[in-house]
Amino acid sequence: MLCSVRGGRRALTMAMRQRRILSSSSSSSSSSSEEQFSAASLVQGPSLLKDTGVERPNPSLFLLPGLRSLAFWSAPAASTNAQNQHRIAYGDPHTTRAVQLLEDNFADIQAEYLARVVGMSNHSGAAPNPRPLESDYDTSKHGGEHANDALHTGTWDWHSHLLGGVVQPRFAKEFPKTAAVLRTMEKEGLLFSTTPFSFAFFSTLYPESTIKPHFGPMNLRLRIHLPLLVPPPPPPATTSSSGDPTKSNEPLCGIRVGSQVRTWEEGKALVLDDAFEHEVWNRTSDLRVVLLLDIWHPDVSPTERTRIGTMFDYAKTQGWLKT
Repeated sequence: MLCSVRGGRRALTMAMRQRRILSSSSSSSSSSSEEQFSAASLVQGPSLLKDTGVERPNPSLFLLPGLRSLAFWSAPAASTNAQNQHRIAYGDPHTTRAVQLLEDNFADIQAEYLARVVGMSNHSGAAPNPRPLESDYDTSKHGGEHANDALHTGTWDWHSHLLGGVVQPRFAKEFPKTAAVLRTMEKEGLLFSTTPFSFAFFSTLYPESTIKPHFGPMNLRLRIHLPLLVPPPPPPATTSSSGDPTKSNEPLCGIRVGSQVRTWEEGKALVLDDAFEHEVWNRTSDLRVVLLLDIWHPDVSPTERTRIGTMFDYAKTQGWLKT
């Protein structure tokens, strides 16, 4: 099935562009305030170190001290053995379990995306879906996860299960197997789902599109990408077309977190800490698609998770958050 996807990537990309245009044109706490306010203290102060050349997590909104921090929590697939030993930093069981659930269900998740978003079917002879789903989030809006500026250039589509901490009912209807995996992760206490900055969605980055360098809003989560469609690597002589000579050796489709650059491999989860500065680019002629979701940072205790939820509930009632 992966071979059939690779063979038709150019046609797939063109069909997605056309269907996106067509579909977009036709779519149209019980705690007291004292308890909520006591969940956290607001502290404002100067930045002590600047321009050191060392990449550190620097979340734009909230920092919980003492959490382990790494740009990537998953090793590159090529650096691990056949049994995938030592793929996850510190051998963390929390993160390892999340990765296992996603990778074990990769085929079903990819098939649902292809059928409902792209309009392709795994069944030979089946007619394409005439009404692929339109994107459900305006990525050009201000506020929330994207601070004050549009975060991307080009075209970036979302199809969301969790959007700002709110479950989107359409997702379970259209992607029942994927939704079941995410519900399992939530029941097991893995999914980061209780804040206005909780997300789980199919992220489709179109050709010649980028997501600009930025810091995530907090260090309370780890972000996972399950790659569903990855542009094939170019011939060895091909280099980046960014026009920046300092980036001449970077892949045409990739992600930078801190000072590290990685690419994706279909079916192999990539785990990162988005409190580090990060950016994504797709300078190819093909789609790059991942299931993107957030899990709790494994060092955040159950008590802290509850207090964090209370803190953000209070901030929302006070109008402090634009989501």
